[in-house]
Amino acid sequence: MERDRRAHWLETGTALHYARAAARVGLWASERVMIERHFRREHRLLEVGAGAGRAGLGLLRLGFTDLVITDFSPAMVEMARGVLAEAGPGWEDKVRPADMTGLPFPDGAFDGVLAAFNALMCLRGRADREKALAEIRRVLRPGGRLVFSANDRERGDNREAWARHAPEDGLEPGERWHDSPTSPVFMRSCTEEEMREELEAAGLRAVGSALSSELAEDGPAVRAFAGVTRLYAAERP
Repeated sequence: MERDRRAHWLETGTALHYARAAARVGLWASERVMIERHFRREHRLLEVGAGAGRAGLGLLRLGFTDLVITDFSPAMVEMARGVLAEAGPGWEDKVRPADMTGLPFPDGAFDGVLAAFNALMCLRGRADREKALAEIRRVLRPGGRLVFSANDRERGDNREAWARHAPEDGLEPGERWHDSPTSPVFMRSCTEEEMREELEAAGLRAVGSALSSELAEDGPAVRAFAGVTRLYAAERP
């Protein structure tokens, strides 16, 4: 029987792990570079796949207050609300349940979308990524931008292991299950070329791409949490 690729994100233990990261890791220096390069404080922003609120908390602390923070998992939504309630008055009200493959927002509702730390790569596979990118494009205004991160299997920390990797039955190249502090998690690691092709197919134009290590010196807590990943920016024409 095929494993449920969403189950990991529904667990309370997983939500607790990411709540700790909100407090101990916070917004990465490299994420801040991309955020401040592509978003302005007056923008209306949407975060998808927000987990327990790590990046959303960082955005609010930077002054990005016109913000909607979403995740499909009830456990993550509850945890994010708790994290944000402790951090600022009324900040928990910015969190709401939403699945990025079917967003409950009108066309052109946002100036920017953030999908932090592999949010797109944790979806169930290509079909879900296509739906999510189409939805993100739909809710962006023309000229609006998407900022996100994705493991780079050619230049990331695990590039040598990826070069030797053969996917399991039923998985595409770059897809695998790996261990976590709670349960096994399904994840995709892509090449830059693959990601640009997926963006183009969704009607989004890539406008920026760099390894996190090329953007800023992330501290040891970030490196232990996320390693070196690639950050992208794309625009709705």
